Amino acid sequence: MYEKNVNEETLTIKEDAEQMALKGKYEKAESMLSEAVEKRPDFEALQQDLTSVRSVLVMNNDLNKVSEYIKNNRLEDAQTSLSTIQKQIYNAQSQLSVTLIPKVERLASRITIGEINNQIKHLTNIDELADKLNTLSGLDLKEAAQARSKINEKIVAIAAKKAEAAMADKQFNEAIATVDEGLQYVVNNEKLIQLKNRVKQEQQAFEQRQQERIKHAMEKAAEEDLKNRKHAVKVLEVKATKDEYGDIKVTGEVGSEATKIVSSIKVTFELKNKDDDVVKTDTAEVYPMYVNPGDKGTFEKIYYDLKEEVTVNITNVEWYVE
Repeated sequence: MYEKNVNEETLTIKEDAEQMALKGKYEKAESMLSEAVEKRPDFEALQQDLTSVRSVLVMNNDLNKVSEYIKNNRLEDAQTSLSTIQKQIYNAQSQLSVTLIPKVERLASRITIGEINNQIKHLTNIDELADKLNTLSGLDLKEAAQARSKINEKIVAIAAKKAEAAMADKQFNEAIATVDEGLQYVVNNEKLIQLKNRVKQEQQAFEQRQQERIKHAMEKAAEEDLKNRKHAVKVLEVKATKDEYGDIKVTGEVGSEATKIVSSIKVTFELKNKDDDVVKTDTAEVYPMYVNPGDKGTFEKIYYDLKEEVTVNITNVEWYVE
């Protein structure tokens, strides 16, 4: 009767220990099985279960070490150890060792997250950061959410910096495109939305100023064109004198008030006697042929057939604008 009770109790302990182990309570299962083996050292199935639990317990402790490696950012050591444990689980091919797989997968995810966190500070390109976001998208861990938040902050910072620089260079479309690229990954970010609105306002103001400058330039060009056509050349001086031989010499000076070079200036004038009668009408060409803005030119004509005193009256001035 005693032997029967021991067997029943041992089987119960064995079953309970198996359930404990399958729930991941390996130390409790190991303790229960050790106690059972002491009572029934000849029960081979108990011994096998104890060996299996102890093997899994060792692997679980090794996984805890991997977790510590990750906390201390020793990611290469963590990855090396984890790979070794994964091989051990595969080789064991037991129902109990399979219970470690979720923990292995979580640790693998944490290693990936740790590597991404180490890379973030060196990334300066939105596309590269977005690629890391894509890697994190399938990881449902608190650390993954924290890494995503860190990446989002950096995307916002990079987009804002690039947009501000483009806006300073008056490249408004580029600035808007940069902000939109950031918003593609950090949707509805208030900072980027406000920046985009400011870029649009700056662009509108700039374009308005441009239109005003163009209008002013066109008005000024029209004024200059009118001046060049109507008032480009001014007669500064003209006189008629008798030389030592009694010949009449007409001399004069003109000045350019144009904004462009003028050429082929011709001055038409009348010579009048003392009775104010026109005794001669003539044209003189100005030298030099090309006169720069602000420069002067002269003209001269000598009349050998006129002996009486005359005065000069300018009737017309012609020129070409280059």
